[in-house]
Amino acid sequence: MRCYVIILLLAGLLFSTTALANTTAEQEITFRETPQALLTELLESTQHPLSFSSKDEFHAIATQQKKQSNTLIQQLILLARLYLQSGVVAENKYQHAQTVIDQLDIVASTPIDKAAVIMLKGRLKGRQSQDYEFAISQYNDALNLISSDLSTEANYFKLNLHQSLSTLNLLVLQRGPALTHLNKYREIAYQVRNDYFIASAEMALGKYHNRNNDHTKSLQYYTEAFRVGNRIKYPGIKAHAQLNLARTYRDLEQWDDALRYAHDAVTSFQGIGQDAYIAESLTVIAMIYGQQTLWHKAIDYYLNALQINEKLGSEIAQALNNHNIAEAYLNLGNPQAALTSITTANNIFVAKKVNHYLVYNEALFSQILLELSEWRQAVVHANNALKIAKQKNLMNSEREVLSYLLKAYRELGEMDKALEVADQLIALSPQNLEGSEDNSSASGLTEQKLKFDLSLLQNQLQDSTEQIQQKQLIITLILGLFVLTLIVFTVTLNRSSKLIAAQRHYKKLCLLEPITQMNGLRACLKQLQQYRQTELAALALIKIEALTRCDTQMGLTQSAIQIKKLITELSQRLSADIYIVKPGQYACCFKHDIDAQSLHQQVLEFTSNALCNNPLIPSFTRNMALSRVYVGHIKLPLLSNPDISVTPEIHFETVQYALAAAMTQPESTYVSLKSLNFAPATIFRSPLYLNLTQALKRGIIKAESNLTITEDWWPN
Repeated sequence: MRCYVIILLLAGLLFSTTALANTTAEQEITFRETPQALLTELLESTQHPLSFSSKDEFHAIATQQKKQSNTLIQQLILLARLYLQSGVVAENKYQHAQTVIDQLDIVASTPIDKAAVIMLKGRLKGRQSQDYEFAISQYNDALNLISSDLSTEANYFKLNLHQSLSTLNLLVLQRGPALTHLNKYREIAYQVRNDYFIASAEMALGKYHNRNNDHTKSLQYYTEAFRVGNRIKYPGIKAHAQLNLARTYRDLEQWDDALRYAHDAVTSFQGIGQDAYIAESLTVIAMIYGQQTLWHKAIDYYLNALQINEKLGSEIAQALNNHNIAEAYLNLGNPQAALTSITTANNIFVAKKVNHYLVYNEALFSQILLELSEWRQAVVHANNALKIAKQKNLMNSEREVLSYLLKAYRELGEMDKALEVADQLIALSPQNLEGSEDNSSASGLTEQKLKFDLSLLQNQLQDSTEQIQQKQLIITLILGLFVLTLIVFTVTLNRSSKLIAAQRHYKKLCLLEPITQMNGLRACLKQLQQYRQTELAALALIKIEALTRCDTQMGLTQSAIQIKKLITELSQRLSADIYIVKPGQYACCFKHDIDAQSLHQQVLEFTSNALCNNPLIPSFTRNMALSRVYVGHIKLPLLSNPDISVTPEIHFETVQYALAAAMTQPESTYVSLKSLNFAPATIFRSPLYLNLTQALKRGIIKAESNLTITEDWWPN
């Protein structure tokens, strides 16, 4: 009997331990996946803000809320963590966090609760003043306080501490400690046997090695993260994986894959409302374009990221965005614009005392000032960067800054200081830092080279002797080879000419619509590619229902004749270049300004006359569709900024969007779209239909129609 009781007790203990582990794990996952929703739930559950000044008052509040005191303490700890989470939006959240921390100071009694308070104090200071060194010290104190605690709750708390410590150490450029904490994070994740945190740890290690340009290890950890992540379904894990893959492919210079994963990451983070990571993903896209020297595109995405970071109030992120924008403008040959952005970034870094970013910012500041011939100011900022670089032992940065100082002093005519800087540069040269080479190794290398040269000369002498003996034979062979080469060249040239002619012929055929042999969709896209040079003023897409099935109702031969005749007449009437997209649907390019209403009326009149007076078109078709003419219309250019390029496909899909909206109506309709002057270039990016719909809702794009088209009718 006693044996059965013991078994039941052990089973109950095991069940309760498992339940506690599951509850703690679910809470931590919820904290990462949906922090905003969790904040709302906790505010309601805890009835925050609470008012108490002693433990007795706190216990009374817990009793009033029908909770155990320990449960309420854990909820307050989680609430403070949420207020300090970068992705969480709340008014005066740092003030609320301070209030909760002060209250926890009163009621915290267990080692793990005290450790949580210590950690929260460090995190708050790190968030408010970017004092990362203090935060690291606090986190380590918290870790030491619970080092001997092996409970489930303590393990998950240690997991959080190690993850945060790795991030903080990377921020202060301490790679060794960062890797140590990452490995410990991974070890604990496997100990608690939670796939979510295993995938997160593997991904964090992949990110670390990617930053160190160790792509082999990076891909190894990312692969393991994906393998484990396939067993779980959390959008946050997927989004972060996409972002990290984008970074890896960017570093491998595989631009298409990098852009694809980065755009997927933006979409995923938008789906879970993590604006901070949306900004980070946009920054990655900008960096990809920057590495391809597509600086205008890079600036667009940097500005979008900056706008989000301004909304979030993330000053360090804003400073980094401004630093990147300054670099882009400098590469575009616009140092004056770069100066504005670098000044903004520098003010933030100096105010926040973030020296690990300031050293690079001061260096770029000096470089920009050199471009503006502001020699004295360039010296000031170069010396600022040099001081920090020496403190942090950043030799590459020292060399870079010294080169700027050398140029500035030479331009100022201060040759004694220039010579002093030159001496420092020489002292920092790779040759001097490596020390003297092994003389014996150099001698051995020289000896091997001499032996090789001697052997080469002997072989050349032997070859020369043989060549003299066989001179006539060699000349004969050369002449024969020359004649043969001439014949092959002549034949190849003849075949190449034929291939080139055939290629031109097929390229021309490629532009034609198969049935009528008139200009088709590809020809339209080709003209749109050079719309600024050809001075196109408008683009329209017309759908005439009466002609959608003419190929089957009249036969290919007769329909081709009739359509060719109709399109020629319509082109003359509209004074436009018309392209056949498919039966009944035609693209029109106008070199003169034409509004959608006038275009729609002219097409209606033309189709009415042309179809009614044409006996070759079946009467049931004419009667069925005389009133069904749909027009999608846009004015060119889509964006007023000439530096922003919009692809022909985007132009065409935009007018397709307008036509799709018009075709939702049961009668003839036109829809015209026009972007306003302040419209950002990002609305004309994939996914286009979604971006256009959002832009219409926000009033960035103006739509005109002869009928009232509500939001429900816009394409998805």
